[in-house]
Amino acid sequence: MQWLVRPDTDLRWLRAVAAERPVVLTAHDLAGMLSRRREAWLRVFETVDRVVVHSRRGADELAELGVPRSRIARIPHPVFESARPLVDGGGPGQTLLFFGLIRAYKGVDLLLRALPLVARDRPDVRLVVAGDPLDAVEPLRILASELGVGERIDWRLGFLPDGEVEDAFADASVVVLPYRRRVDASGVLALAVGHGLPIVASDVGSLGETVEEFDAGEVVPPEDVEALAAACVRLLGDDGRRDEAVQGAARAREALTWEASAREHEALYAKLVRDRTRPDESLP
Repeated sequence: MQWLVRPDTDLRWLRAVAAERPVVLTAHDLAGMLSRRREAWLRVFETVDRVVVHSRRGADELAELGVPRSRIARIPHPVFESARPLVDGGGPGQTLLFFGLIRAYKGVDLLLRALPLVARDRPDVRLVVAGDPLDAVEPLRILASELGVGERIDWRLGFLPDGEVEDAFADASVVVLPYRRRVDASGVLALAVGHGLPIVASDVGSLGETVEEFDAGEVVPPEDVEALAAACVRLLGDDGRRDEAVQGAARAREALTWEASAREHEALYAKLVRDRTRPDESLP
């Protein structure tokens, strides 16, 4: 299973299914799940045979909540490959990219506050903010104007077709993920890695974990504007550090494939079926 809309009311159905065959739940957004209907989700976790999470921190949190380690599987989120031939690290430009749904917890305002600090060292820096606003954008535009960086920002708002997504990543030198709270899977991170770009990410959930594991960029404390600015400056201005991050993104792209993810899932499902059945029987 990938989703349950109402874990409290779906639990009866889930228990009936689990009595007949193994059940695996993939918790794509564990933090979000536990922030809503926490007790209902804990009962779901008790019912299924395995909970798949994408980060070590997610696995640790489940264990702290009482889910046995033997019933937790960590399978990282695969990357989304670029539809175009990769340019090595996106080229030596000075363009930061924030991409994805615009939500307050994703910290666009923090990146705006960091931009004047980056500009002191990298005077040609520009920022592309590309994505569909789910929270108000006008306060962000006002903040950019007050900070004196409005002219440095290219707002590409709304749903972006695939070609415009590719354009945004092709224009980028560094992808920035200044999130305030933990996320356990990030499509934007998967896109950045798939496009071979260096990344600056907050140390929240799978973001910092993946960047650190592969040395694909810089990891900063959440809501630390000065650290965010310094990390952007390093990747924009230090060619050696940038090359290291590009190589790290390449390692992540080679490791986090959809084929590797499929193999891990298939192995997990096969084990659960073997454990549930005797050699002379099959599941109903």
